[in-house]
Amino acid sequence: MIVRKIALVFSVTILMLHCSPSQKLVENNAALDGLIAQKRFEIKVRTVEPLVTQAMAQVANSGMLPPGNTISRIDVTGQGHFIKVHGDSVSANLPYFGERQMGGGYDDNPGIKFNAIPKNIEIIREDDKNRHRIKFTINDKTETFIINTEVYPNSSALVSIRSSHRNPIRYSGTVGELEE
Repeated sequence: MIVRKIALVFSVTILMLHCSPSQKLVENNAALDGLIAQKRFEIKVRTVEPLVTQAMAQVANSGMLPPGNTISRIDVTGQGHFIKVHGDSVSANLPYFGERQMGGGYDDNPGIKFNAIPKNIEIIREDDKNRHRIKFTINDKTETFIINTEVYPNSSALVSIRSSHRNPIRYSGTVGELEE
């Protein structure tokens, strides 16, 4: 009887220890904080998350996506897509999967490319959410992009882009030192 009680207490103790929250907040990343403060960092894009519409679903159903991808998440790791912040300038070379809503063509560039000085740039450290938020507006010829980026201490980033001519799209990737 006493052995059962000891075993029960021991089991409950082990169970309680293993049921404690397993996800811990990543501590602040001082090196990453420095890169963002100096405005000298690069986001290497790994996945694209287009807005799923009926037309995009038809593309997915046609079998045009590579194996392992879905229309809501497309892997572009290693294809050289990026967003670079270098001082007051921002440049990007991003793929675009989605629908164009206004006139004009894709020319020789079906993606999102720009290299300009952004307007209304805000870099905010949100301690309560343990992240940096970077917001800005940037123009490329006739199109305007509103960029909202969240950077986390584990060097991951989520980038949401709204365009004056296209459906919104989201990218995820990793943040690192700007390669010259």
